[in-house]
Amino acid sequence: MADKLNEMLSLLKVLAEGCRKHPAYRARRPATQRCPECVIVWNARLKLNAITGRE
Repeated sequence: MADKLNEMLSLLKVLAEGCRKHPAYRARRPATQRCPECVIVWNARLKLNAITGRE
């Protein structure tokens, strides 16, 4: 249980930091694959949704 919470915490930190180049991007839509940081944020969103059972 603690491992799952730690993983969720680290994913939430990635989402909170967002992309430095595109501060408006908050992973509400898929990344365009042009910016590596946006892709990292999008993948964190997908992992968090999988852990929490959303979508």
